[in-house]
Amino acid sequence: MGKYRLIAADLDGTLLDDTYRVMPDLLSHINQSRSNGVELVVATGRLYPAALPFIRDLNVCLPVIASNGAVVKDPLTDETICQLPLPMDLAIQVLRFTNDYPVQRFVCVRDNFYTDAPEEASRKYSEALRITFTRRIPLETVITGDPTMIVIRGKEEEISVLTGKLRRHFGDKVYLANSKPFFIDINHPEASKGSALSNLCRRMGIDPGDVIAVGDGWNDLEMFKVAGMGIAVANAPDSLKEEADYVCDHPAYKGVIEVIKRFILEP
Repeated sequence: MGKYRLIAADLDGTLLDDTYRVMPDLLSHINQSRSNGVELVVATGRLYPAALPFIRDLNVCLPVIASNGAVVKDPLTDETICQLPLPMDLAIQVLRFTNDYPVQRFVCVRDNFYTDAPEEASRKYSEALRITFTRRIPLETVITGDPTMIVIRGKEEEISVLTGKLRRHFGDKVYLANSKPFFIDINHPEASKGSALSNLCRRMGIDPGDVIAVGDGWNDLEMFKVAGMGIAVANAPDSLKEEADYVCDHPAYKGVIEVIKRFILEP
């Protein structure tokens, strides 16, 4: 067996192509990786229900890191291994703080996704997630328990400005990341893909140094820091590539194939 024992990879922009599919060539290389003793863990910002169809397409049997590490679940039994919801009071503060900004806001409560955005404005996002949103106005009324996460979606320049304002206002009270330039993900302050990966390695008896982490968004940074090797696919932002140990020549799933060929199959 080679140096690495596990690949932890993001879904959107990494394992999936731009039409949200698992490509046969990728699955073939993942199976070759498995034959070499290196399994796949999926670490995504998606809600667990929105990730599950792709988990099945990828034949993943290891726990799924979902909602940026706020949820870890066994895809074979649906058992919840770890859950770090955002405290109600903080969630309400975030919604009130962002109430007057020209953005779309989404809240996940008990695997249900709510929004105050019109259906026509959120349809593309709904289709990408394969989830139906329930519209509620005011949005704060859906927070009857600690939500899994809040997602804010908008134009890149609006998201950039709002990200800075949220960081200054809330500081380390929340975990905040731009999974894409037009998204802000807001989670429990102790949630991240990195902390979830570290805990999962401990549970599995694997040294994090024996893990390759692959991603394309800023919510993958903590995972890069935990893993023995952090890899950015070619479609990642330049600023994230600067934090990576290796940058792929190819984007998205083709980059993952490149990783498997270079670091798993060739050694």
